[in-house]
Amino acid sequence: MSKYLYLTVILVVSSMYAFGQANFGEIRGKIIDGKTKKALDYAEIVVKKDGIAKGGGLSDDLGNYTVKPLEPGEYVVEVTYVGYNTRQYSGVVVTGNNISYVNVELSPSKGGEKLKTVTVTRYKTNLIEPDKNQKSFSDKDLVKMAVRSAGALAATSSAANTTASGGVSFLGQRTDATRVFIDGVPVIGDAGIPQGAQSQVDIIQSGVPAQYGDFTGGAINYTTKGPSRYVRKSFEVISSSLFDPYHYNYAQGFMSGPLWIKNKGGGDKEYVALGFQLSGDLNYTQDPSPLYGGVYVVKDDVLEELEQNPLAPNPQGSGFVPASSFLTNDDIVLEKARRNVDYLRGSLQAKLEYQPNKHSTITLFGSGSYRNSNSYSRAHYLLNYKNNAESVNQTYRTYLKFTQRLRNASADDKDKDASKSLITDAFYTVRLDYQTSIGSSKSTLHGDNIFDYGYVGKFDHYRAPVYRYNQNEKKFIDQNGDTVARRGYFELAGYQDTLLTFKASDKNVERARYTTNFFNNAEELDRTIFADGQVFEGLGVLNGRSLQNTYSLFLNPGTNAAGYSKSQAERISAYAMGEASLNLKNKHDLQFGMTYEQNLYSGYSLSANSLWLLMPLLANSHILELDNFETGDYTVGGIHSYDETGRFLDTITYNTFVDSDAQKTFDKNLRAKLMAEGRTDVHGNLITETSFIDINSLSPEDFSIDMFSADDLWNNGNSYVSYYGYDHLGNRDRNRPSLAEFLYDEDNRRVGSFAPIYSAAWLQDKFAFKDLIFRLGVRIERYDANQFVLADPYSLYPVKTAGEVSSIQGRDIAHPSSIGDDYAVYVNNSESPSEILGYRKDNTWFDANGVEISTPDVIANETGGQVQPFLVDGQNQDIVKESFKDYEPQVNVLPRVWFSFPINSEAQFFANYDVMAQRPTNGATFTPINQYYFLEASQSRTIANSNMKPRIRTNYELGFKQKLSDNSALSLIAQYAETRNDFGLVRLYQAYPVTYNTYSNIDFSTTKSFRAEYELRGEGRVSLSANYALLFADGTGSNINSQSALIAANQPNLRSLYPLDVDVRHKIVGIFDYRFKGKNDYTGPVWFGKKVFTNAGANFIISGKSGAPYSKQGIAISSAQSDLGRVQRSFLDGNPFGSRLPWQFKVDMNASKTFAIKKKNQKKFRPDTKQYTVFLWVQNLLNNRIVDRVYGYTGLPNDDGYLNSPQGQQYIQEQINQQSFMDLYNVKMNNPSNFAIPRLARLGFRMTF
Repeated sequence: MSKYLYLTVILVVSSMYAFGQANFGEIRGKIIDGKTKKALDYAEIVVKKDGIAKGGGLSDDLGNYTVKPLEPGEYVVEVTYVGYNTRQYSGVVVTGNNISYVNVELSPSKGGEKLKTVTVTRYKTNLIEPDKNQKSFSDKDLVKMAVRSAGALAATSSAANTTASGGVSFLGQRTDATRVFIDGVPVIGDAGIPQGAQSQVDIIQSGVPAQYGDFTGGAINYTTKGPSRYVRKSFEVISSSLFDPYHYNYAQGFMSGPLWIKNKGGGDKEYVALGFQLSGDLNYTQDPSPLYGGVYVVKDDVLEELEQNPLAPNPQGSGFVPASSFLTNDDIVLEKARRNVDYLRGSLQAKLEYQPNKHSTITLFGSGSYRNSNSYSRAHYLLNYKNNAESVNQTYRTYLKFTQRLRNASADDKDKDASKSLITDAFYTVRLDYQTSIGSSKSTLHGDNIFDYGYVGKFDHYRAPVYRYNQNEKKFIDQNGDTVARRGYFELAGYQDTLLTFKASDKNVERARYTTNFFNNAEELDRTIFADGQVFEGLGVLNGRSLQNTYSLFLNPGTNAAGYSKSQAERISAYAMGEASLNLKNKHDLQFGMTYEQNLYSGYSLSANSLWLLMPLLANSHILELDNFETGDYTVGGIHSYDETGRFLDTITYNTFVDSDAQKTFDKNLRAKLMAEGRTDVHGNLITETSFIDINSLSPEDFSIDMFSADDLWNNGNSYVSYYGYDHLGNRDRNRPSLAEFLYDEDNRRVGSFAPIYSAAWLQDKFAFKDLIFRLGVRIERYDANQFVLADPYSLYPVKTAGEVSSIQGRDIAHPSSIGDDYAVYVNNSESPSEILGYRKDNTWFDANGVEISTPDVIANETGGQVQPFLVDGQNQDIVKESFKDYEPQVNVLPRVWFSFPINSEAQFFANYDVMAQRPTNGATFTPINQYYFLEASQSRTIANSNMKPRIRTNYELGFKQKLSDNSALSLIAQYAETRNDFGLVRLYQAYPVTYNTYSNIDFSTTKSFRAEYELRGEGRVSLSANYALLFADGTGSNINSQSALIAANQPNLRSLYPLDVDVRHKIVGIFDYRFKGKNDYTGPVWFGKKVFTNAGANFIISGKSGAPYSKQGIAISSAQSDLGRVQRSFLDGNPFGSRLPWQFKVDMNASKTFAIKKKNQKKFRPDTKQYTVFLWVQNLLNNRIVDRVYGYTGLPNDDGYLNSPQGQQYIQEQINQQSFMDLYNVKMNNPSNFAIPRLARLGFRMTF
C-alpha cells in the first residue's frame, strides 16, 4: 500500500504546480486605523530587501495581508493608503518556513496626499511568535557573535551539543544525523561560505516542516545574500599573528548590487531586473587545530643527527637498533604550535538574480572552494613532522532556481476582487542543482609519482647457478634423446643470490640512510651481503618496506605517506515546491513538493609504497622452475656436458621452464618494455623472454601503472588497490558495469560508482482553528541503494531452502512442521550432502528436529567446526550472479504535526510530533562486488551491508512559553524520542564460507530532555539569552562501530541500553551582549566631550556542561602503543559508560568598536556612512583546561597508569633503554588532543561601504 500511496502523491503533486523543496518564509499582518482601530481594506504593502522590492499586495476586507514567498533575511515593510501617512517598518526578520507578523497602524494625513509623511519605525520582533520553532541568526547577529562556525552556533541552542570530535549532536542523536543546507539545498563536501555572504543561519532542532528530510537529528541552513538596489561592499581581515604562533590569517570580501534597473527613476515601477552578489574568502593558518599545552618534538640538532645516523649498536647483543631508542627528555622540546600542518582554504561564490517581471525571479548560484592541508598524527609527529601527508579537497556547487507568484493582488491590479479569491498568494519554485566534491590524499614529497613512494635505492642482486653433486646413479634422457645413467656428477639445482649491492636514491633520502648505514657497518665488519633478509634483519630498509618504529610509540625519521588516494562525490538534484492560500472559513496554507536526487560516489586508493613489494611477486612467476620432468625412471630435459669426442664431462644443466599461463600481465608489459629498450641485467646480458628481471635494480621511471592488470593489483584479495567509479589504473569510469564484468574480466574487474537514488514528496497544511495554529504534514521518502544485495547474508553461494529440498540422494525428506519453506537448509557436507543437520531463518538457527538453538555451533560441531549449507551447486563454490538480488527500495511515510495554542497574548503552549528517516551512511551500506569476491582472503573480514535500510526517529515535544515582561520571556520544553533501525556493527557467525563482520539496522536509542530558555531583549545596553538542558540519551551504540571491541573479544551481538557518548546530562549556555548605541541613542560615558564608546560593545558566550560518559577499566593497559600495533584488552570496572568526564566551562568573547564616517556625496538608495569596525575575537577567554577524553583506568587525561602498574614495570625491564622508554611513553601519554582548544585571540578589521 505504501508504494501505491507514494505514487498517488507524486501524481497529485505533479498535476499541481511543480516538484521540489524551497526555503521561504512569509510576512503577515493586519492594517488598521491608528485611532478608530478600523480595518483598512485594499491598503498597499510593498516588502523590500536591500532596496529591491521582493513582493507585495493588498489587504483584504478585514485589513489582513500576506506577502510570500520571501527568502530568509531582513526586510523593510512599507504600507501606503489613500488619505493616510505612509508607514515603514525596518528590520523585519523573515526566517525559513515561518511567518513573521507585522501589524500596522496608520494615521490620517492632515494635509492631504501632497503633505503625506513617511514614518520609519524599527520593527521589534514579538517575544512570543506563534509560528516560529527554530533558532535563527541574522547577518547583524553573526558579526557580533563570539563564535562563527556552524557547529558552535548550533551549540548555543538548548537542543544541540558539540562533541570532542567536532560533530554536532541534536537532542542526543548521533552526529551523523545532522545535515547542512545552503539556500535549502542539502550539501556535500565543504559547506563553508564567507560570513559576509551569509544573510541568515537557521538552526532546525525540532518541529521539522515536512519539506525537510533525510536527517534524524537537526539541520543547519545557511541563506546567502542576494543582490541589492545599491552597490554594497565589505571587506574583513582577521589575524592571530600578534598573539600566538598559530598564525591564523583570514580575509573575506563581499559585493552586491544591480546590473540592470528597469524603469529607472519611475518611482514604484522601478525595480532591479538583474542583480548580483559576489563574495570570497581566503584562510591560511600554520596550525589550524591548536593543542592545549603544546606539542612535543625532537630538538632540531638531535633530529638531524638521527636522520644522518638512524641506527645504533644494540647494547643487549649483536646488530643494531633505531638510534631513537635512546632519546630522553633532554632531547625533546615542548612547542606551542605544531610544524608542517599548514592549512590553506579559499572559496568564491556568486549569485545572479534576474526578474523578467515583478512576479518572476530566476536565480543562478555558483560556488567553489579549495582546501589544502597537511595531516597530523602523534605517532608520526615527534620524529617525522617533515613528512606529513597532504590532503586536497575541491567542492563546486551550482543551482538554477525559478520562482513565480501566480496570483497576487497589488495596486497595479484593476481587479481588486483578486484579494477575495478562493486561492490567493500562490507561488511555485523549481530548482535544479549539481554538486561535486573532489578529494585526494598523497605524499607532499612525491605527489602523483606513485613509484617514488617506496623507492629507497638500486639493489643489484648477483644471481649465480647452484649445482648439487650427486654420487648415486640416476637415469636421464639427454638432449640428444639418448638414455644414459650418471653417477658422480654436478646437476643444476637452481639459482641464488651471491652478492647484493646498494646505491642510495635521492627519492627518500632519510629512509635510504638506514640502508646506507647498514651497508657501511657491514663493510667495516668485512661482511658480505648477499640476501634481502640480511638487510631486513639488520634494520636496513628495502624498497617498499616500512621502517621499524620505536617501542611501538613513534614512527622513525624517513617514514613517509604510504598511500595514494582520490575520490569524487557528485549529486544532481531536482527540487520544486508550490504553495497557495486556500481562503475557506479558516485560511489554509497548502504546500506541496517533490525532490529527486541521483548521487555518485567514487573512490580510488593505492598502496603506493608497497608496490615495490608486489612487483617482485608478479615478475618472473612464469620462469621459476627448471625445464625438466620425470617419465618412468628417467629425468628428461637436461643438457649434459660433452667434450668434442662425445665423452660426458661432469655437469648437467637445465633450461628455464616457461609457463606462459603463469606469466602475469605486469611481467609481460615490463619485459616487453625492457626488451624494446635493449636493457641488460647485472651481468650485461640482454633481457629476454626467459631472463630473470631484478625488480629492485630498476628505477621508478621504468614503471607505469598501466603495466598492471586489475588481477595483478587485487593480488588474490591481499589487495594493493581499491576502487569504485574508477578503473584499476585510477581513471574515472562513469559507465555502470554489470556484475559479470567484474567476475569474469580479470584484466579490468570493473566496479561501478555507488549510485543511490533518493526521492521524496510531501504535502503540508498550515491553518488556524480558533486560537490554535496547526501545521500538519506528511513526507514520503523513497530510498534505493541501487546496488546488488547478497541474497543470503549467511552464504556467498546460493543455498537451497526447505521448500526446495524434498529428497537427498534419492531418499525422501520430511521437514519438521516448525520449519517453513523459506528456511535455509544445513547438511553434513556441502559438496556431497547426505543428511540434514539443521535450518536457519534469518538470524535464528534450528537443529534437525526444528528446535530453536542458541548457537550454530550445535550444527558446526558435527561438521568439523564449520556449518555446511545445502548449496544449489556444491561442486562449484564460486560467486555467481545468482548469489545476488537487486536492492528493494524502501518507502517510509513520515507524518509531521506541529501546533501552538495561545493561552493569552503573553503565553502559549506548543507541541510537535515528528517522524524522521535517514538513509544509511555510505561506509555502512555500499558494498562493491570485490568485498564479497575477496572476503575469504580479507584479513579484517569486515564488509558493508548492501541491504541496509533507513533509520527512523520518532520525536515528541511539548512546550510552554511565557512573556515575563515587555522585553523578556521564558520557555519550558519537554521532549522524548526513539530511534529505531539505527546502524551498528554485527558479526555473522558461521556464515559460509567464513564468519565475517558487517553492519545491520540493529541499534536502538531513546532520548529524554527538559529544556529551559530565557530571553532578554536589549532595550538599553544589555541583551541576554540563556538556556539549560537536561538530557538522558541511552542506546545500544553511540556510533556505528560501538560494538567492535565486543566483537574483537568474540562476544555475541549483545545489545543493552547504556548512556551514549552524547549523553551530556547538564548543559548551560548564556549569550550576553553589552553594547553602546550610536548617535542620539548613546547612553555611555563622555570623555573630553567625546562619546568614546559609541557603537562599541562585547558579546560573550558562556557555556558549561557536564562530562560525557566513559567506561572505567579494571586494569591498566598500554594505551600509548595501541595505534602502532600493541593492542591490549582490559575489563570493565562497573557498568559500561558508568563514569563521567569532568565538567567543562568556557567563555568566548567578541569585543568590537565601529567608526561611522559620514559620506560627502550622498546618493539615493545608499547608506550615508562608511563603517569601519575593529574587533577582538577570543575563544576560551579564561584559557580553561577543558577535558574532552580520559584514560579509562585512571580517569585522567594525561596518564593511563600503565608505567606504574605491575605489568608495566615488568615491560619496562625488557626494553633496550628503560629511561628512554619511560620518557617517550610519557610524551605519548601526555596527549594534548584529550583537551579542547587553548585560548585563541584574533584581531580583526572590517570595512563596510
